[in-house]
Amino acid sequence: MSTDPYLPAVGSDVLALDAVRLELDVRLAANRIAGTAVLHGRLLAQSARVELDLHRLSVTKVRAQAAGRPLPRVKASQPRRRPHRVVVELGESLPAGTELELTLDYRGTPKPRRSPWGTVGWEELTDGVLVAGQPHGASTWMPCVDSPDNRMSADITVTCDAGYLPVSNGTGTPVKQSGSRTTWRWVLDEPVPPYLLTLQIGRYRLIELPGRSDGPPITLAVTPQTQQRALTALGAQHRMAEVFQAAYGPYPFDAYTAVVADDDLEIPLECAGLSLFGTNHLTGQWEDERLIAHELSHQWFGNAVTLGHWADLWLHEGFACYSEWLWSEASGRESVQAHARRAWQGLAEQPQDVALTDPGPKDMFDDRVYKRGALTVLALRRLLGDAVFGRMVRGWVAEHRFGTVDTAMFRAHVHSWAPAAGVTAAAVDALFDAWTVEAALPAFPG
Repeated sequence: MSTDPYLPAVGSDVLALDAVRLELDVRLAANRIAGTAVLHGRLLAQSARVELDLHRLSVTKVRAQAAGRPLPRVKASQPRRRPHRVVVELGESLPAGTELELTLDYRGTPKPRRSPWGTVGWEELTDGVLVAGQPHGASTWMPCVDSPDNRMSADITVTCDAGYLPVSNGTGTPVKQSGSRTTWRWVLDEPVPPYLLTLQIGRYRLIELPGRSDGPPITLAVTPQTQQRALTALGAQHRMAEVFQAAYGPYPFDAYTAVVADDDLEIPLECAGLSLFGTNHLTGQWEDERLIAHELSHQWFGNAVTLGHWADLWLHEGFACYSEWLWSEASGRESVQAHARRAWQGLAEQPQDVALTDPGPKDMFDDRVYKRGALTVLALRRLLGDAVFGRMVRGWVAEHRFGTVDTAMFRAHVHSWAPAAGVTAAAVDALFDAWTVEAALPAFPG
């Protein structure tokens, strides 16, 4: 199982997956799915069994190959006391490093997964479906190793009711249209954790967002009712992408899709190469525009460069919150300094009992992690100076693109750039200790 204390009984210490090919049939009215998942990976340790995450869906058949050789005695079971797990007995003990292919047929009524942060995963909309995978909701619709340090590419084919469009990650193409069913295939070549894979089903149409210049192609998945509002509210995304590319380096994926569900949603959601918004996020007001910028920036921080343990969530959310401030300044609104000063004052008025490197599972999505993380980014910018800071951040993304990171790695990376800024190693360590290890709020980064 996972060694992440924030999410016990999730993931695997025995199996790493690097690719999934999924064929899924969705019956919307009944909220029923039937799927076949082909999982490619390797054993991390010698074992005669592996465990997968699959939440309250029934496996009806399993097949396996080891290094291309069929395993004749493979079988699957689902412990009654652990309805989110599948145990696959391989029939023989295999050494570490063995290439493994698992094929599972499964079906059932997908349900959200309860967590300390609310329900996650598969969720029925008024007219359609969304999947919000963070942090361990991928298991509500596919078998996987649902851990952020397990990265895999995805080839997902979905059949659903005609009149609806299934939207997933990567590049989508229509496969088949019959009188009552429609099939689309989505391919994501870049490896990402399972929680960043998603499925959005609605009465969507795909519309190219006009105004592209140097950034990625941006597609909107919208209903006819929300199309015009979405074009207006999301119209600045090309300019946002330009700003973030200048700050962080090239956009990591081939394209970007913004899905607007025909419902109000509590919060937006970022997935690999895709973000999801509700109709309530189309106001055009700053409070919603900052969220649009926030989710887009996650394509660099979170989706391309991903934490290995959830205790390091500030590496995602701190940069995303800082990106809101960056966009505000670039678009002629308030400066980074003004946003930062307000955030610091807000933190100073709250309990100072959260350390960025280990906020605890209860507080890992706390707004204090987001704001303090952004202030840490700004403090590094002040320490290194704008020019070296910019090169440092772009180097961080380039060196760890589609890789797994932690705070210690980021600290070491900043150390490597300190001499270029005339900054001592002791100054770097003092900053990281004060902002990420200690709970007390440091002075405003001047």
